[in-house]
Amino acid sequence: MPELKTTIGLEIHVQLKTKSKMFCRCDNEAFGAKPNTTVCPICLAMPGSLPVANEQAVLWTIKTGLALHSEIPKIAKFDRKHYFYPDLPKGYQISQYDEPFCVGGYVEIGERKIKLTRIHLEEDAGKLIHKDGASLVDLNRAGTPLMEIVTEPDITTPTEAGDFLRKLQKIVRDEVAVSEASMEKGHLRCDANISVTDGEKMSEIVELKNLNSFRFVEKALALEEARLREEYPKWNVGKKVTRGYDSKQNITFAQRTKEEAADYRYFPEPDLPPFNTTTIDVSALKNEIGRSEDEDMAELVNMGISSSDAKILLSDKNKEAFFRKLSEKFDKKELTAKAIVQNYFGFPLTDVDLTNADEYLQLFEAFDSGMINKNIFAKIALGIHNGEKYETLASDNGGDINLQEIIEEIISKNSIEVEAYKAGKTQLFGFFVGEVMRATKGQANPGEVNRILRENLGS
Repeated sequence: MPELKTTIGLEIHVQLKTKSKMFCRCDNEAFGAKPNTTVCPICLAMPGSLPVANEQAVLWTIKTGLALHSEIPKIAKFDRKHYFYPDLPKGYQISQYDEPFCVGGYVEIGERKIKLTRIHLEEDAGKLIHKDGASLVDLNRAGTPLMEIVTEPDITTPTEAGDFLRKLQKIVRDEVAVSEASMEKGHLRCDANISVTDGEKMSEIVELKNLNSFRFVEKALALEEARLREEYPKWNVGKKVTRGYDSKQNITFAQRTKEEAADYRYFPEPDLPPFNTTTIDVSALKNEIGRSEDEDMAELVNMGISSSDAKILLSDKNKEAFFRKLSEKFDKKELTAKAIVQNYFGFPLTDVDLTNADEYLQLFEAFDSGMINKNIFAKIALGIHNGEKYETLASDNGGDINLQEIIEEIISKNSIEVEAYKAGKTQLFGFFVGEVMRATKGQANPGEVNRILRENLGS
């Protein structure tokens, strides 16, 4: 059997967090709202209603393109994409076809650059609710601004596809801040295309629709990759098909053949004039773009934090914010990161109120010196979080012990065991550890106990 190569391309829909919808002034936050309450004649496609483009959505799309190294063409326009479905009131979607706002670009994943084809702007459809044997239409989401980011067929493994999506989510959520990018709320949705080739002929091209978690994207693509490889060489060469993914059974299933662009009968949207993007202050948009994840990673590693801990901090906005606030006051950045990554705290890691920064500083210093262990750390941290003072909490939880003094006293009282240990009876080290833990009622940091004991015993 020849070597088979997997090719994957992604189409990612990102819901922009503008206040109003794409072509009308309706509230753009439909999540959790009563069905069909955030609608108007424009997003319901009433006769005579006319669209007006949302300027913020246009600017945010271009801003995203700049962050993703895209070219911004001088002219862009909207087009009508025709298809018929119960949740599409107009019978067509206002989208972009041959002149999008952003062309090309890339996202760096490790040492590779995953190339982009385009970024265009469009409106979302509504959604169907299947209940008690009936299909109901909720048009709250109709008209929501969607930014579609399309990659080149440049991804080679399901895992790489997941890594790409995680990196993209952080960029649109944190770096350019144009979307919540929550897959659970449908703010970020993904269609994935996959095929396999032996270098001469190619399998069918499979589109997996509406994958709503990074894990499901990876699982669905892995299933299709295995299926297409298993069917070699009996491939349905070049055919385009759409398949769904059932996460409960972890299977994919056939849905329909894939439409071609001609099936959508694209033509320029007559109610919206083309955009001259040279009138946009691109420099101002560039200045709005935050630091990249790669820059943040380099900064954290330079602080002495391991790349694995840095990656975890950067993957969670609350953890990163918590770290940055605490590290302003506590010099030992590596210990701060470790405490956050391994969750030494007794409360959720949301943004911390640093009006009590000195209390946290004393807590970290006590832990670093071996005065307290993780359990006591968590109890005291929770108390500080609730507004209590470190000194009171430490006294109540044994956090005011002096580990060095306790160890010196134990060594002086057990001179026979000390001499035996130094003569080679190293198993006695456990005896000394036990004595220290008894003296501190189990509240001392075991790692610090070991370190200070070895220093004092001369080993």
